[in-house]
Amino acid sequence: MKKLFVLIAVVLFVSCNNDDKESSVNNLKGSWILTNASGGITGSTFPITTDQQTVLEFSDTTLKTYINSNLVSTHTYSIQTKKSIFGGIKKMIVTPTGAIANDIARVQSYEIKGEKLYLRDECFDCFTMEYEKINPAAFKIF
Repeated sequence: MKKLFVLIAVVLFVSCNNDDKESSVNNLKGSWILTNASGGITGSTFPITTDQQTVLEFSDTTLKTYINSNLVSTHTYSIQTKKSIFGGIKKMIVTPTGAIANDIARVQSYEIKGEKLYLRDECFDCFTMEYEKINPAAFKIF
C-alpha cells in the first residue's frame, strides 16, 4: 500500500508542471478585434462603430495596438496570477510601469471563451472590453 501511495505521489508530482503561464500566452497569441465595451460609472454598453477598428496583436511578450490598421502602441507584457478586486484569483495581463500613462502599470484580468477575449480593467468603474479572434487569412493589419 505504501508503494502504491509513493507511486501515485511521484506520478502526480512529475505530471504537475508550470505550463500554465506558457499556455496562457499561447491562447492570447494572435490578433483580436474589439467588438464590445461596457462599464464606467453608469455600467453602460458602448457600441463599437465601424469607422474605428481597434485590434490587439499579442506575441510571446509584446502587445501591439492598432487603430484603423495604424500601429498606435507597442508594449511588453507579462501574464501573472493575482488576486482580483472583483474576487478570486485571476490571470492578469500586466504592462510595465509607465507603459500606458502616468507611470502606472496597467493590470487587466482576462478570460478566453472560445473565440472571444474578455479584458477587464482591475479598477472600480472601469471597463470590460470584448474582443473576437481574427482569422489571419481574413484580416490583414499591414
